[in-house]
Amino acid sequence: SWLIFKLTQGKNHLTDHSNASRTMIYNIKTLSWDEKMLQAMGIPSSMLPHVQESSSDFGSLDYKGIQIPIYGVAGDQQAALFGQMCINPGDVKNTYGTGCFCMMNTGKTFVKSKNKMLSTIAWRIDGEVTYALEGSVFVAGALIQWLRDKLGIIKNAAEVENLAKSVDNNGGITFIPAL
Repeated sequence: SWLIFKLTQGKNHLTDHSNASRTMIYNIKTLSWDEKMLQAMGIPSSMLPHVQESSSDFGSLDYKGIQIPIYGVAGDQQAALFGQMCINPGDVKNTYGTGCFCMMNTGKTFVKSKNKMLSTIAWRIDGEVTYALEGSVFVAGALIQWLRDKLGIIKNAAEVENLAKSVDNNGGITFIPAL
């Protein structure tokens, strides 16, 4: 919402359902800001952005007199789910970067995980909400940086694969990247 606000020169205070769903103050079943949560946190609803479909008109950026429309907004992992064509229920994607994120499209069905995964809104298009489940490992690629920059046991990230292949097993050692 901040980025849209800035890009539209303060004209639009908007977000989409995927981003709103990650705030913990948006009810993903009723598709509205949760009044109980807002009250508990002392957040006036008047300061929150209007929530609209992921594929809709969010305004435009004026770049040197040229109006550049903003017609699509999605949260990071939700955008990756869509971009990797996981558009059917049961489709799953993994992305690897600083962290690792596994997300599964659950379609029109809100699924509450029995395994501590996050239930979220993937997107809302043409009046239909698509839900998803997400599992996150926040330190993945960042672990490789830590091995390089803090421990100094590698000089570059590419060395990790060869090191892993150089042993038959882990020798009973498991490192959990809970940095």
